Amino acid sequence: MNAGRGALTAALAGVLLVAASRAVAWIPEPERAWSAIAASNAASGRTKAFDFPVALIGADAGVAGTGHLRSNGDGAWRLELQLADGIAEVHERRGAEYRVTRGGRAVERAPRLLPPLDLLQAASAMGVAEALRAIGGNPAQVDLGIEGAYDCWVLGGRERGAFEANTRPALWVDQETQQPVRIDDANGAQYRFGDAAARPGGVRFPSRIDVQDPGWPVWRIQVQNAAPSTP
Repeated sequence: MNAGRGALTAALAGVLLVAASRAVAWIPEPERAWSAIAASNAASGRTKAFDFPVALIGADAGVAGTGHLRSNGDGAWRLELQLADGIAEVHERRGAEYRVTRGGRAVERAPRLLPPLDLLQAASAMGVAEALRAIGGNPAQVDLGIEGAYDCWVLGGRERGAFEANTRPALWVDQETQQPVRIDDANGAQYRFGDAAARPGGVRFPSRIDVQDPGWPVWRIQVQNAAPSTP
């Protein structure tokens, strides 16, 4: 019995060691993290204005709408959708400010489909810090976390415990590339990004955005193409 317990203890210790080793990494000073993220944004060509054709995918894997994800490059984003029922729906966001119209009328209650994508577009260290601060995050806090296959820096910090349960506004980036992996919003919404894919014009942008907003089904914004918008 003692031998069996010893073997079990050793096995559990091994599992814990492997799990811990993924999260044990160098935590940069906040300013260095901001700079690294800004450099990754710039190297990925995301600091320009954009017009991305997208499809909105529902929990049943069906196409609920198509449209465009647009940015004029100054931190404001629009998600313009033509829904399956023919109604036009527009989501507008700048930092924590969020507005939805459907058929031209303001909507009080709707899923927050549009993440604070200016975090992916900020071209300077201070721009990254300000973009996080704009959604209520603390850019001076950097933690470690695991999201899927990625070991991440969590800019803005996270709650102790399960990685999925973080309630702090935060930007999760891959430690190696500083490419975006996840954003946690102040209202509890979480946005998970697919791998950054090469697009026309040398742009690298996530291939999809999975939106988990409390009280709503999971939605996916599938990026069909991406290129800088024309003047």
